[in-house]
Amino acid sequence: MSKTLEELLLTIRQHPGFKEMLAAIEPPDAKPYRPGQDTMAQYADYIFRSGRRLQNDIWRQFLIGEPTSQQEKS
Repeated sequence: MSKTLEELLLTIRQHPGFKEMLAAIEPPDAKPYRPGQDTMAQYADYIFRSGRRLQNDIWRQFLIGEPTSQQEKS
């Protein structure tokens, strides 16, 4: 990461609206499995939401500069 990008991230982290921005990019919630409904559609939705949660974790880690829950599990 370049020095310029590190300085930009530091400035963003110190801004009063930073916590509000983090709250606005919460991960998508998981839908519970419902027997009797289309299993393939539910599985596809699960895969899509898993990808969105991982993408959210990557962005949060980049913005915050700390490991996220996904990385702590590994």
